[in-house]
Amino acid sequence: MIDIHTHLLPQIDDGPQDWDECLAMIRQAVRDGIEGAVCTPHILSVLDEQLEEKIQYKFRQLQDLIQRNGISFPIWLGSEIHCQSRFSPKSKIATYNGNGRYLLMELPLAELPVDAGEQLFQLTLQGVTPVLAHPERNALVVKNIELAFQLVQQGVLMQINAGSLTGVFGKTVRQTAFEMMKRRMVHAVASDSHNSSTRPMLLKRAYDFTAERWGKNLADLIFITNPKKILHGEKIEPEEPQPPVEQKPFLKKIFGLS
Repeated sequence: MIDIHTHLLPQIDDGPQDWDECLAMIRQAVRDGIEGAVCTPHILSVLDEQLEEKIQYKFRQLQDLIQRNGISFPIWLGSEIHCQSRFSPKSKIATYNGNGRYLLMELPLAELPVDAGEQLFQLTLQGVTPVLAHPERNALVVKNIELAFQLVQQGVLMQINAGSLTGVFGKTVRQTAFEMMKRRMVHAVASDSHNSSTRPMLLKRAYDFTAERWGKNLADLIFITNPKKILHGEKIEPEEPQPPVEQKPFLKKIFGLS
């Protein structure tokens, strides 16, 4: 497994605050069977040359630290870009490992900007496939999963968090993740780790749960195959998503649904 959404670089965003915590997260990942990770620090406003250089410098420091501690754990660089940030997809760190093909983007958790769909679509026209980070945690997607379906129809890939499948983010988010899985709207699962305690770099529990509930083939696809293709810029041909089915009002009443 390659973890394609992590906050491993210290003192860049809300991830680890020191190098000891970075090492704790990496050792945790190794024990969990994760074979490498992409560092995807938050880009919240502007991705310019100054920020790019700062992130690249921290990344090189982390590579050296891993090597000096004798840990076999490759890391790569990318970003988690807020949809309202200013950036160029040609930036060295905008796409995964600089492959120019896949870009991790996040939405605000409480809203969906009116131009978000158009922005994501424009990226696809430039040959860049957006990978949407944790849509199952977006309040509007939770209320109306049709929004996620429409984005998938436009060519956007969906990355959900491992903790969403295991209940870390609560029952409602978990139900949304389940519905996305059921409708084949999930293309990759990642940890979105920030530390070794409350937001750890763990995937195996979610992988095992997925394999048991939806089958090993799907678990391998979204935990192993697709993440590696995203990292290396290889083509992904997603399965056609199933449109959400709205329950009839009288059925909701009969079954006590709301």
